[in-house]
This record gives sequence, C-alpha cells and structure tokens, in this order.
Amino acid sequence: MKFHKIHILLFILFFLTACNTSFYHSVNDMGGQPAILYLQNGKTLNGKLEIRSFDQFSSVQRILFKENGTNNYQSYYPTDIVGIYFNGAKYALELVQAMDMWNKHAYKFLKNISPNDGKLQLFEDEYTQKNSFGDNEKVTKLYIKLARNNEVFDAQSDRFVPNFNEKVSRFLSDCPSVSQRILNKEKDFSYAFVNQGETQRKQVWMNIAFEYNNCK
Repeated sequence: MKFHKIHILLFILFFLTACNTSFYHSVNDMGGQPAILYLQNGKTLNGKLEIRSFDQFSSVQRILFKENGTNNYQSYYPTDIVGIYFNGAKYALELVQAMDMWNKHAYKFLKNISPNDGKLQLFEDEYTQKNSFGDNEKVTKLYIKLARNNEVFDAQSDRFVPNFNEKVSRFLSDCPSVSQRILNKEKDFSYAFVNQGETQRKQVWMNIAFEYNNCK
C-alpha cells in the first residue's frame, strides 16, 4: 500500500514537472513555449503552450495553455481552438486527411503560408525524422484546403497528382481564368508529379492561390 502511494506521488510529480519544463521538438510536440491561443468562442489568450503528440502521424493528444499571470495549465479540446500564433507565424488546427496518418486522418497544427485571404488556403507541416542512415532530417509537407472542405489534403496526394492539370483545374473550375491557365500547363501554374522539386511545387501553389483568391 505504501509503495502504491509513493508510485502515485511520483507520477503526479512527473506530470507537474512536465507541465513546467520548456521543450521543443516540433509545433505539435512542445511545452512551456510562449504563444497566443485563439479560441472558437472569440477569446484570445496570451501565455505558455504545451502540445503533445505520439508521433508526426497522429493527432495531438494534449493541448494545455497557461495564461500570463496564472500558475495552472488549462486543458483544451481541438474543437475549442481556432489556432495559435507561435514563433512569428500563425498555425491553424486542421484535420489532415492523408494515407500516412493513423486512421487516415489527424488533428495537427499547421503553419498557414497562404499568400492572401480567400477560399484556397495553403499550410505547411514541419518535423524531423530519421533517414535511412540514422540521421535526423527535416521534413516539410505542403497541404491544401478549399473552403468547401473541412479537411486539408497533402499536395502530393492522389487528389491532385498525377494528372495535376486536369484534377486541379476541375477543383477550381469556379474561377475559369485560373482553371484554364492550369489546364494549359502554364509554367507558373503547373508542376510534374515526379521531377518537380519541393520549392517549385510550393511556388506553383502560391501562384494559384493568389490568383484564385483574387478571382472576380
């Protein structure tokens, strides 16, 4: 019985310590980091944030926030949160639909990199993983969201590639001027499935989003 009580006390001590220890692995796995929290009820909170995830392929498991001037972290559900402002960038809490996610979907904080406001939004997910040589390497994934969808989709998913021009022009058919430029494979509005680099793919989507969101 005494051993059991000690075990519980150690667990509580570990939990309290974890909540007050600063660490950063990725936006979806960090603690004690200064941030701004935007809630669905319209409130904006300033303080310190903790987000924990099992790995980069799963939903955030725990979201805790401690307002400035308080000592206790409060727990939040994904449905409570619009997003965060952290390290000079805005992150939205989005439902990712992708084949490499557990259960094919996961709630994750993604950096909003959209060039302007509108119906087409672009997001990035950055994390590190070990490569085949056992070294850590940074991975950046681009995600796309249309206003009519609740989920975001990997830019390299079969929703967009192969046959990028046909698929994307069809998705954006409500803006004929942009849709036609994509269908015509204009240089700045098209990319190949295999041999186009990450930077080029990102720029093409930036161009498309900017023009589409300005469509009259």
